[in-house]
Amino acid sequence: MTPLTHQHLATKITNYKLPKGTPVLRDPANLVYIREEQGGFLIGGFEVNPVAHFTDGAPWDFTQKLFPPDWELFDPILQGAIKRVPIIEKAEAIKLVNGPEAITPDSRPLLGPVVGVRGFFVAAGLSHTGFGGGGAIGQIVAEWIVEGEPSQDTHEYNVRRFGEIYRDANVTAERAKESYKYYYFLRFPHDENESARPLHRNPLDARLKELGAVFGEKNGFERVNYFDRGAGSRRMGADQRAWGWGKPAFFEQVGEEHRAVRERVGIFEMSSFGKIDVQGKGALALLQKLCDSNLDKPVGRVVYTQFLNARGGIESDLTITRLANDHFRVTTGSAFVSRDLGWIQMHLPEENSVEVKDVTTEYACIGMWGPFSRMVLRQVTKDDVSNETFPYMTAKRLRINECEILAQRVTYVGELGWEIYMRSDDAPKVFDALMRAGKEFGITPCGYKALESLRLEKSYRYWTTDITPADNPYEAGLGFCVHLNKDNFIGRDALMKIKTEGAQRKLTTLTMDGSASIYGGEAISMNGTVVGRLRSGGYGYTVGKNIGLAYLPMELTKEGTELSVEVFGEKISARVDADVLYDAEGKRIKA
Repeated sequence: MTPLTHQHLATKITNYKLPKGTPVLRDPANLVYIREEQGGFLIGGFEVNPVAHFTDGAPWDFTQKLFPPDWELFDPILQGAIKRVPIIEKAEAIKLVNGPEAITPDSRPLLGPVVGVRGFFVAAGLSHTGFGGGGAIGQIVAEWIVEGEPSQDTHEYNVRRFGEIYRDANVTAERAKESYKYYYFLRFPHDENESARPLHRNPLDARLKELGAVFGEKNGFERVNYFDRGAGSRRMGADQRAWGWGKPAFFEQVGEEHRAVRERVGIFEMSSFGKIDVQGKGALALLQKLCDSNLDKPVGRVVYTQFLNARGGIESDLTITRLANDHFRVTTGSAFVSRDLGWIQMHLPEENSVEVKDVTTEYACIGMWGPFSRMVLRQVTKDDVSNETFPYMTAKRLRINECEILAQRVTYVGELGWEIYMRSDDAPKVFDALMRAGKEFGITPCGYKALESLRLEKSYRYWTTDITPADNPYEAGLGFCVHLNKDNFIGRDALMKIKTEGAQRKLTTLTMDGSASIYGGEAISMNGTVVGRLRSGGYGYTVGKNIGLAYLPMELTKEGTELSVEVFGEKISARVDADVLYDAEGKRIKA
């Protein structure tokens, strides 16, 4: 967190006093809030050019102190207040208070236990929520201390959510300033971080730029969102705000990438995936305790699984590959590696029988999927990659263009293919070989926007939207991952009770009429009563429909149930559809 200048002005109105209880006025368009204070106006807001302090550490004697007032910095806020409440122009200025406020890179509090220091809990960086959220924050931290975990889903505030890049005080300060700047602005679905970029250039940066990559950012990694071969390569930032919640200019381009994967073969740069090695004689026992699935599988097997909390809620959604008897690799989302690493470390056995290491930056990853993906792979390796010797959910070491790689036959798009891991320095050679071999098959570079559309057609879950610590595997449709007959694991008792009593709701696939863009969060109604909200939303280019995932009461989950979804004040028709809209039997991924 970073101390930023946050000012407010106390005023006095001649011959008049505002009554106590005067409502607080917030005007985001003018970046200002106004409330009653001692009969006058107290005016504050959020400067678009905030000033950071003490990025090298605050002095120990700086306690209950203020900075000198900065009228020039405050003037845009004052002018906004006068524009909204003209009488303020005639008010007498009593004092401009300039005090530092602790702001995090996403303007959300830091809450929870600190990894590696038993009994150390944090409630800091409250970022404008000290008074408003103080009661709830106190309750959450008290529950964490007494019960071991809070009763509410607090993943957005978890102290472990920030990765290694935020050890750099300058990066943290730049991101804090950006989040402060936009605190009163509307945030849009395609927004990207603008500051402190680029931090991690992926190993294929130069090649992807030549292909017209448009980069987003996740946990410091530059990732391709889509390719714009006409306009050329660039980094998504403030320019994306122009589309608001409407259909973005890249809609058709994403559709082309989507169809390339479904019909031919698509190639993705995915080096930002979190990669954690868990090794040692106690590695299997530790992962068996943490996961709801059985990890005691032969070397070379890949297991899709979840970490759970004691309530059975989903703390993480990941794959784990057994590389050797005592060596496992955990693969997780780009933004979750620090959180998942911390979860593992908090549960390490005391006898030091397990070594855990974040190897994310050591290995690059290239994803390749589509009906022609095996044909491409056969062109670049002498190893047998047939279905018989390399089945679904297994991993093998191969050689491509003189480079040793680890190929994992998994999918997040619903097509035959592999995640291909290699030393980061080898990524260009492997990528070049795949592109050359794939030319005759129409290989197409693709980005994460296409990945999102592809996964929605398969109803693949995404952690933080479709599944969270407040959702359990049975209601999320992930009961197939749960192995209750293995030794005790975290959340097992809760899951046994849930299974016995039956889930009260279910994550359901909806399809919607119309061409309006769907993003998630939209209200779902039946006969005028709100019955839920979309968790995820987007367009499926193969099925030709808007798709949404939502938790609904069990009685509303029958296929064909008619509902409505509110999109910017308009209610559009929606219906409960098949759980999986594309290749429901999974024949394509197992071909």
